[in-house]
Amino acid sequence: MKVILREDTSGVSEVIGTILILSMTVVLFSVIIIWVGSIPTPVAQSRLDLRSQLDPIYNAAGVEVGVNITLTHQGGEAIAPVPTIIYVTSQRGTNPPTTSIFTLHKYNLVLGNGLLDGTDSVWDIGERWNYNTPALRSTDAITVTIVDTSKSQVVWSAPMNAPQGTRPPVFIDKWADGVWATDTIDPVQAQLGFYLFAKVTDPDGDLNPNSVYATITAWYGSGTACATPQKMKDDGVFPDKAAGDSVFTFGASVCTNPPYPALSWAGSIILLNATDLKGHQTTTRLVLDVVQQTGGGGGTTTIPSSLWQYIGFVQIRTGEVWISNLSDAGGYDSASRYQPYRVTKALLNGNGGALFHFKMANHGNTTIFIDGYTQAFFVNTQSSSGTALFISAPCDPTIQPGAGGVAAYPGTASTTNFQYAHAGLPAGCKAGIPPGVFDINLLDQEKGGTPYVVLMYPKAPFTTGAANNWANVGTYYLSILVSGMSGPSNYTYAMLTGTGQPNPFNCAGLGVNYNPINHLSDPIVACRTSWYAQVIPFVGMTIVG
Repeated sequence: MKVILREDTSGVSEVIGTILILSMTVVLFSVIIIWVGSIPTPVAQSRLDLRSQLDPIYNAAGVEVGVNITLTHQGGEAIAPVPTIIYVTSQRGTNPPTTSIFTLHKYNLVLGNGLLDGTDSVWDIGERWNYNTPALRSTDAITVTIVDTSKSQVVWSAPMNAPQGTRPPVFIDKWADGVWATDTIDPVQAQLGFYLFAKVTDPDGDLNPNSVYATITAWYGSGTACATPQKMKDDGVFPDKAAGDSVFTFGASVCTNPPYPALSWAGSIILLNATDLKGHQTTTRLVLDVVQQTGGGGGTTTIPSSLWQYIGFVQIRTGEVWISNLSDAGGYDSASRYQPYRVTKALLNGNGGALFHFKMANHGNTTIFIDGYTQAFFVNTQSSSGTALFISAPCDPTIQPGAGGVAAYPGTASTTNFQYAHAGLPAGCKAGIPPGVFDINLLDQEKGGTPYVVLMYPKAPFTTGAANNWANVGTYYLSILVSGMSGPSNYTYAMLTGTGQPNPFNCAGLGVNYNPINHLSDPIVACRTSWYAQVIPFVGMTIVG
């Protein structure tokens, strides 16, 4: 029998394959186990359901004075006091955000926050946390965030909004403008007037359009209507620019027209308030910025306002001097007049003698009260002699100047009480005679105040008498001395002597009997007067035979 031997490896292959499959399975599951084991254990999440409520707080006048925030725990885990921090973040307008930080505790009336319910400091379901503060307003952007510091987790965060119908009006913007006609906001310049604007809205849509007012505190103590709240309007009637655009306007009023504001108003407060139809009120304030005039009255000044004090307040132009005669039947305002620049002795000395007229205006910012020492002084260039002619008072323009048409200027050498600064003086003179003052023009110093014509012929102060005899021919230099007192800055004659006129510095003693000599040491520095003297080198006068 023949035996045949063969090599058969099929059994070995099956065993090896089985071992390989088992090895791969072990390795794969090992990798999966390692990967799953490397995944971090999830942090336990806190679930919290809160109901938030923000209520504005109003005083008896309807003005919002704070807010009341209440958070009610409606579901989820109880909140422990130790790891819990409550952040209240607020932002008002464009101001930077501010954040207040609180911990959980029972309500503390002094602190104004804490848990209103429960017997401990753990915040359980159904309990309320409250924050009452005068520092916030319902119009602020307020967010409350609760953080669990043990888990470094924000457990709840939400914005706070007041319920519909409880919110007051909001002042979005407010400003003062020195020039109404331009679209830009122009600086408010002293004595040139200004306008007030406020953009007001109401988140509930129930703004009362008749309730927006401005109070200019610079008028406080004046006793005038300007010290009371002034209604701002959004009706499209000047000075309001467009009806219904939510921009309320106040201006074109005796309270804001020239000669206001005074420079002293700079930094003063303007109070603004608005009320909705439910009586909720909002107040805010505007600081008024007032600057010196940059271009004089209305931009027409060619000499800067500040330079007039060096040039001299009272000025005269070449063509505003003339001569009439004391015996002129047409009176001191007669059309029979002539210029002094080249004149004969006969013309000066004839017909009762010469009466000089000097038409002058005040370009300063203080009213000048003239006294009897005001004079014109003539110096002969060919000798050292001089001639002084003093002021006289216009009395009646319908009769000859030398026969009562002009009178002695009121006062004496020892009593310069400025009586003539009031109409009707000197006694017995015709009504309507202008007072002896150089008034001011607060709007345009270049133009100056209403001109006053000074009459001069007496050879001594506070007298009349015979006219000067011009005996010598030659050339004379003529200078004018203005003597008297100056009133307080930026007060016109009408403001000083009129009743019901604006009184920005609350000066006492104003009215028809105002006398500047009584205010040299006024308790209010801005109301003080001072002595005034100014020499005006004027023209030359040539006298021929």
